[in-house]
Amino acid sequence: MSLSIIVLAAGKGSRMLSAKPKVLHEVGNYPMLFHILDSINSFKDVRVKIVISSSFSQYKSEIKSKYRKVTFSTQIKQNGTADAVNSSLDESTKNSNTTIVLCGDTPLISPKTLKKSLKKFHKDNLDLCVISMIPDNETNSYGKLKFINKRLTGIVEDGEITNDKHSNICNSGIMIFKTKRLIENLKLIKNKNKKKEYFLTDLVEIFNKKNLSIDHVSCDFTETLGVNCMRDLARVNFEFQNIKRNYYLSKGVQMVAPETIFFSYDTQIGKDVIIQPNVYFGLAVKIKDRVTLRSFSYLDNVIVSNDSVIGPYARIRDGVEIKENSKIGNFVEIKKSKVDKNVKISHLSYIGDSIINSDSNIGAGAITCNYDGFRKNKTIIGKNCFIGSNTSLVAPLNIKKGSIVGAGTVINKDVPIETIVYRKSELIKKNKKK
Repeated sequence: MSLSIIVLAAGKGSRMLSAKPKVLHEVGNYPMLFHILDSINSFKDVRVKIVISSSFSQYKSEIKSKYRKVTFSTQIKQNGTADAVNSSLDESTKNSNTTIVLCGDTPLISPKTLKKSLKKFHKDNLDLCVISMIPDNETNSYGKLKFINKRLTGIVEDGEITNDKHSNICNSGIMIFKTKRLIENLKLIKNKNKKKEYFLTDLVEIFNKKNLSIDHVSCDFTETLGVNCMRDLARVNFEFQNIKRNYYLSKGVQMVAPETIFFSYDTQIGKDVIIQPNVYFGLAVKIKDRVTLRSFSYLDNVIVSNDSVIGPYARIRDGVEIKENSKIGNFVEIKKSKVDKNVKISHLSYIGDSIINSDSNIGAGAITCNYDGFRKNKTIIGKNCFIGSNTSLVAPLNIKKGSIVGAGTVINKDVPIETIVYRKSELIKKNKKK
């Protein structure tokens, strides 16, 4: 069975009060639209069409660079969901047997739910299947499913409800069609509603009147949470974090206060890891086994190897690799650097654009002066070196293995193997004037 998926992403998103398109706002540091497209990737041999507005065109190349097989159609005027679907129909879509319509602002929908719904659709030989849910709040703006003798007969959009006698089962916005039936009946949808828009949900009533086969599949409400404003985005991010936290807890990660930890969509964590409260994981963070992450640490684009300790109050970012059994302590910032095994940078240091080889120790207050006002320069510290407190390492610089730099020293020239370098300052004592 050939499958087409249409992702509706042309909404103005005016309630977001943002210049950024709604579907590109991020959940777990990842655009909502990308969450949807990743879920679709679990299907084989699928044609994906994204319906966009004309103002969205500038973002097409960004999406294409990550999802090469997707295609786009433009909804010229935002005249409703049926109009959006109609604008997407081309020969490739029309030649498919089945079409799934997804909303680009519901990033938590899972591949499992989509596959379960598609399985029922084919098993029961349905013409239309609605993915439904029951919200956790009776006061909501979702369309309500109508039933007669347990048969689904229609969907009433929230703005069209005229009385309180309706089902508490709601429309998620996700629908599955036999493509042929979808195309045949789209033209029958009228815009006789308060918004003067063409609602795709009207097809439920149209299909019912034609005695076509229709049904619904329920899923967890959380999966169908949509985003229309920043408050909604915060709610979806909250639920996403809960999903991530529960996942890692189920894998044996120890979290002292899970509710205070923020994960990105691509965070990777190994075995026997301990995470203390208020740790932030940015993009591209990989934590290997038996690592301890202490409170208020910020990690972004970093690999931390086995048996290392990070923090508290450490900031590590921009392509850092920390090897086994290293210690990065409080108020240490590291960027674009490689820290080899058994290295200790215990407190109050800045390390940028550097390579620190194994078994070296960086004292409190030591910094690499990597920027000369025009370019970033590299500092290399050899094996088994000792860098004293409050030293300034002016890059480009190579301190070779076994060397010792005394406290308070400014180094701006390379240091040979096993050399001791220090600054000797004469202490001047003056009597107070009487």
